[in-house]
Amino acid sequence: MSEQVVEPRARLAYVLGQFPSVSETFILREMRAVQNLGFDITPLSMEPPGEPVHRSAQAFAERTVYRPGPLSWPALASLFTAFFLKPFGCVSALRLVVSHGMRNFGAIKELLSAYCAACYFVARIAPGQMRHIHAHFATYPATVGLLLAEILGVGCSMSCHARDIFTDTAKLLSFKIAEAEFVTVCTDYGAERLQRRYSPLNSEKLRVIRHGLDFVDFKIGPHQDHHVPLIVAVGRLVEKKGFPILLRAAAMLAAEGIDFELAIIGEGPQREELEQLINGLALAKRVHLPGYLGEEDLWAVYRRADVFALTPIVAADGDRDGLPNAIIEAMAAEIPVVATDVGAVGELVAHEQTGLLAQPGDVAEIARCLERALIDRPLREHIVGGALQRVERDYDANKNARELGALFAEVLKLRRWPPTATARGRLPSREPGDVELD
Repeated sequence: MSEQVVEPRARLAYVLGQFPSVSETFILREMRAVQNLGFDITPLSMEPPGEPVHRSAQAFAERTVYRPGPLSWPALASLFTAFFLKPFGCVSALRLVVSHGMRNFGAIKELLSAYCAACYFVARIAPGQMRHIHAHFATYPATVGLLLAEILGVGCSMSCHARDIFTDTAKLLSFKIAEAEFVTVCTDYGAERLQRRYSPLNSEKLRVIRHGLDFVDFKIGPHQDHHVPLIVAVGRLVEKKGFPILLRAAAMLAAEGIDFELAIIGEGPQREELEQLINGLALAKRVHLPGYLGEEDLWAVYRRADVFALTPIVAADGDRDGLPNAIIEAMAAEIPVVATDVGAVGELVAHEQTGLLAQPGDVAEIARCLERALIDRPLREHIVGGALQRVERDYDANKNARELGALFAEVLKLRRWPPTATARGRLPSREPGDVELD
């Protein structure tokens, strides 16, 4: 990560559930793109990294401040330090905790824990490094972000994604939306859900800013033949990904005598269930569960992939995918995509145009789509071309970060956009539509 000299007001704190996290590489890409616009980012993580830190995240990981245990000595000592540094802000934030905790007893534990975390960050980080607080996910990170902003007397914003929109895990969400300077959502589907359910009076705060890829860095390389056609799926091994359905579709392909192998890349609580199902369906010689793969190893698999498949469903608790970032990666890698129409998947996967789309849970239809994607070469070429054109147009991380950066510039009252930073990193040139801000 290149060292930058930025305008003092262009200093952000990002509140994250866990950083780095292999299932949330889109956040890392966003942070890198926003930094390249001239902002300074201090990551605040609620949990330590759960996996080996990939080299692309190393620089941010080294400057990340991690929350200690709520009852640990550092956390308790920070309460006194924060009150000494920001007495009025701490009292104001404590009032929020008490008032909302009294109205919503189920949120008391989260509010108290978040208050301790916010005080810890106030005690550990110079206030000048946190001119605006941005939280990813409207759950616990947004609770911490809201209280941290209250203590510091600065603005806050948040990004909503999937589980925090489609389930009831995000406490006090109406209040968080009302207090935020703006709320970004990565899909139209998610934005419509939030607007209907939580924010009819705050709809002007909702902004759709899509995730994406850095197409400068995302270089998969030419396709390499596998010894048999290779179907690849990538995602956490959890209910909403629908991997048992994909396995049953694979069993139908095998029964029809179609030669293939399937690699399901990822880790999660469903591993044992999937292993048992693979054996029960007599797919042990065809299906592989290699676990989590680092970026370079994953790209090597992409080079050998003939089809990318992801068959998400709506989980029992209502959780579902928005638009899985693995689909964007597969399209950028020029791999034909087979998916199910859940959440916002249909915003990118248009049937027979940018991929093949089946109804969720329809094993036979998924199997037919997989067979077509494996066998029909003209169709493969058509959907690959359409998909690549679409992701390059709408899912460029650097282009989309400019929209987010413009929102930060507005709330921070930066005089110019993009910021007039002196940087040894990549900074964008001014483009039509760039404005000066009062």
